[in-house]
Amino acid sequence: MRNSSHGCNTAAAARPRALARLIGVDVRFGPRRVLRDITLEVAPGDFWTLIGPNGAGKSTLLGLFNGLTPCSTGRAEYAGLPVTPKTAPAVRLKIAHVFQTSDLDPKMPLSVFESVLGGTYGRLGLFRRPGPREKDLAMHALETVGLADLAGRPIGHLSGGERQRTALARALAQEPELILLDEPTAALDWQAQRDILNAVAALRRDFALTVFMVTHDLNAVFNLARKVAMLREGRLIWQGDVKDAMQPELLSSLYGVPIAIADCNGRKAALF
Repeated sequence: MRNSSHGCNTAAAARPRALARLIGVDVRFGPRRVLRDITLEVAPGDFWTLIGPNGAGKSTLLGLFNGLTPCSTGRAEYAGLPVTPKTAPAVRLKIAHVFQTSDLDPKMPLSVFESVLGGTYGRLGLFRRPGPREKDLAMHALETVGLADLAGRPIGHLSGGERQRTALARALAQEPELILLDEPTAALDWQAQRDILNAVAALRRDFALTVFMVTHDLNAVFNLARKVAMLREGRLIWQGDVKDAMQPELLSSLYGVPIAIADCNGRKAALF
C-alpha cells in the first residue's frame, strides 16, 4: 500500500498544474445561450489555438479567462482560484489581452515607446511612475516584436500591422503569465500577418509565455500551436494536440467546406 501511494503522488507531482481552467461553463446573453458546457484546461507553457466559423463564440470564450465574459453557470479559474467580478482586476494583471482591433487610439499624442510603456502601469499602481526597469521592459518588448527602430514614431503614423505589433509589445511589457490573442492577423496584408506571427513566435521562444490565440489561419495553427480547440455553435466539439487536429474530415466538418491538408516544404498547409 505504501509503494502504491508513493507512486500516485509522484504521478500527481509530474502532472502540470493548470494555469487557467474553464469548468462546465455556459454563457447566456438574455435568452440566448452563446456558450454551452465549456470545459478546457490550459497548462503553463501551453500554446493553444481556438478555431471555428464566425459566430461560434470564440471571442466570448476568450473573455472567460480574465472575467471580461461572465459565466452564467459553471466557473472559470486562474491559478486555482475562481475568476469573479471581485478577483478579475487582480487576474488581469497576470493576463494580457490583445484584441482583434488594436485599442491604441491613433489620435493620442503618444510615441510608440510611450504607448508600450503604458503596459507597465497596471503593476505600478496610480502613484508610481515608470523607472529604468519599466523603460528597459518597454524597449525589450519593442525589440522582441521588431519595432525598436520605430520607438519614437507617433502611434498615429503606424500601419495596421505596426499598430498590432505595438499592442503585442504593450501586452508583453505587462509581464503577463498568459497572453490572450483575439485574431491578431485579421484584416492585415500578407507581410503584416507574417510579422505578427513571427512576433507571437518570439513571445513563446524568448519568454516561455502561455498563449491562447483565436484565429482563422489554419496554417498558423499547424505551424505554431501545440493544442487546438474547435468551437461550433457555442460548443467545443474537439480539443487536443495539433498533430491530431490535422484531419481533413474533422476540419471540413467544423467549417462546412471541403478542406485538404498538404505538405509544403516540410510545413503543413490547409487547402480550401
